[in-house]
Amino acid sequence: MKKILLTALLFCFVVAEDEFFEATTTIGGYGELHYTNSGDPDCEGDDCLNSTKLDFHRWVLFVNHNFTSEWSLKSELEIEHNMIGDNYGGYVELEQAYMNYHNSNAMWGFGVGTMLISAGILNERHEPPTFLSVERPVYNSKIIPTTWFGNGAMVYKSFGDFHAKFILHEDMHGDGMVSLTTNDGDEITGGKFSGLRDGRAKGYKSTAYHWTKNLAMHWTGMEGVNIGASYTFGGAPTGFGAVDEDYVAWNLIEFHGQYDANNIVATFEYGTTTFTHEAENTIGVNGTNVKLDDQIASGYYFHAGYNVASMMGWEDCKLVPWFGMSSYDLNDLDDDDAIANTLMGVTWWPTDHVSLKMDYDMKNDNDSKSNTLSLGVGYMF
Repeated sequence: MKKILLTALLFCFVVAEDEFFEATTTIGGYGELHYTNSGDPDCEGDDCLNSTKLDFHRWVLFVNHNFTSEWSLKSELEIEHNMIGDNYGGYVELEQAYMNYHNSNAMWGFGVGTMLISAGILNERHEPPTFLSVERPVYNSKIIPTTWFGNGAMVYKSFGDFHAKFILHEDMHGDGMVSLTTNDGDEITGGKFSGLRDGRAKGYKSTAYHWTKNLAMHWTGMEGVNIGASYTFGGAPTGFGAVDEDYVAWNLIEFHGQYDANNIVATFEYGTTTFTHEAENTIGVNGTNVKLDDQIASGYYFHAGYNVASMMGWEDCKLVPWFGMSSYDLNDLDDDDAIANTLMGVTWWPTDHVSLKMDYDMKNDNDSKSNTLSLGVGYMF
C-alpha cells in the first residue's frame, strides 16, 4: 500500500511540475566586423599595392523555445557578408534547427534535426569573444571545416566532469573532396584529395547511404580547463559510380585543450584526416577505373596570451596580448604543400560579451609570402 501511495504522489508531482511550467522563448546571437590589409613583404616598387577589405562577416540569430522543462527547440540562422543574391557573394544558412530532450537529473539527452558536428573547439562554440584572433584560425577551415553542420541525430551524457556525445550525421559529398587531373584531351587521368571543407552537404537534400559518425569526449574537471578529443568517420559518395561502390572512406581524429584562468589564455588543437578512395568506376581514359592514392591531411594551431588589465589598473575588463602559430598540410604526398602562419595580436574585452581585436599574420606557403593586418569587433548575447 505504501508503494502505491508513493508512486501516486510521485506521478502527481511530475504532472504538477509540467502544469506549472510556463513555455518560454529566448533569443541570442553574435556578429563580427573585420578590416584586413594584406600585402607581399618581398614586393618592391609602385606596383605593390596592398589588398584591403572591410566586411561584416557574420550576423547570427539564435532562437530557443522551451516547450517544457525537458523539451526544447534550438535554432540558429546566419547571414554572411551583408548581401545575398546573384550579384553578391553572401549567403544565408540554417546552421541549427533541432528538437532537444534534456534530462537534467540524469544529465543525458538527445536531439534530432539540423545540428553541428562535435569536432574541435570552435565548430560548436565560435562566437567572436570566445577566441583571440580576428578571423577564426585557418586550421578551423582547412582541417576541421568550421562551421560543419547538417541533418542528423545525437545522444549525449555527462559522467561528472566527463562529457560524451555521439552524432549520426548525413553523408559528405565525395566529389567535393577530390580534385581530378586531365590530359591534353580533357580525359581524366587521376587526382588528389582536397580536404573535407567542400565535402559538406550542409543539410541540403543530403543523403544517408554511408552516414557520418562522430564520437566526442571532453573533460572539465579543473577551473578554466577543457580537454577533449573526437573521432569522426564515414563514406562520401563521389558520383563517379554506384554510391556503394565508388566513395571516399575518410576519418578525422583530433584532440584539443583550452585554459582560461589565472590571467592565462591558451588554446591548442591538432587534427589529422585520412582519405581512401574505394573506386569502381569508368571515368578514366577509354572507360578505365580511376583510383586516387591514399592521402593524409593534418594541421595544428596554438594561441597563448596573458591578461595584463590588472597591471594597468583596469577593472572589469580583459586586455590580452597574445602570440600564435599554426601549420597545415592537405597532402602528405607533396613535400611543398605545407602552409605556416605566425601571428601576434592583442584582444580587449571591455565586457565579457564584446571583444575588440587586432592581429598581424605572417603567412608562408613556400612559393610566396603574405602579411596581413586585421582589425575586428565582435559581440554575442
